[in-house]
Amino acid sequence: MKTTVLCITLTAAVLTLSGCSNSLDDYDAVFDRYYSTTLKQSTSADVLAMVQEPETELLSQSESVVAAWGIEDKKERTHWFNMVAFDEEQMNAVRKYGFILKERHWGWNISPAPMLRLDVAMVMDAEVLEAAYAGNNEKQVEILKAAKELFTRDAAELTFDSRPLRNSTDMVKQAFKSVLVKLDRSPAYAVKLPLFEGMAFDHPTLGESRIRMLIEGDILKIKIKAGKHWFKKEPFEEQDDVIYM
Repeated sequence: MKTTVLCITLTAAVLTLSGCSNSLDDYDAVFDRYYSTTLKQSTSADVLAMVQEPETELLSQSESVVAAWGIEDKKERTHWFNMVAFDEEQMNAVRKYGFILKERHWGWNISPAPMLRLDVAMVMDAEVLEAAYAGNNEKQVEILKAAKELFTRDAAELTFDSRPLRNSTDMVKQAFKSVLVKLDRSPAYAVKLPLFEGMAFDHPTLGESRIRMLIEGDILKIKIKAGKHWFKKEPFEEQDDVIYM
């Protein structure tokens, strides 16, 4: 009897400790593929050769957008995608997205904690980047709105035949909307977007969240992490994927 109790106690301790990480290391492949696509260089053939893991993911494709996506369990609480959009004439990559919503289990008698990560990079049109704005804050907000519209357009090409992918893209749009609600109310917060610590915002279902946004030439980069457990081990600004966007 003592042996049985001891085994149960040790098992609970191991399970609890194993859930203490705030990373999504078991889904690194999603973001490895994201970083493997080089905007303005990678072709559709390059992307199609590496974007999908056939054993665990499905592929959705239109003439100019491709997405590999997957779900982990029957309840579809963990789901992810890689999506790439191409220039319709040259067929090189001009937008890329990496997304995961992971439900992390932290131990006995603790409710599962969902964690969202979104990485975005886009080639932006000069008319958006060089338009006349009242100030830098307005410019940041309008560029972010343009990014949301581009994502919505890309997603619409693929989600009509895939409910799981549509659910994932809806989560992305909800995250964008949450950020823009805060910026529409207080545009001054836009000054925080390029900083390492980014801008804090409240996600309606995931709670504590942060976004960082950089403009490098004609390339826009966005990083969003939503869910308080992202920040338990180390702050947003000290996480490597935030520093090295």
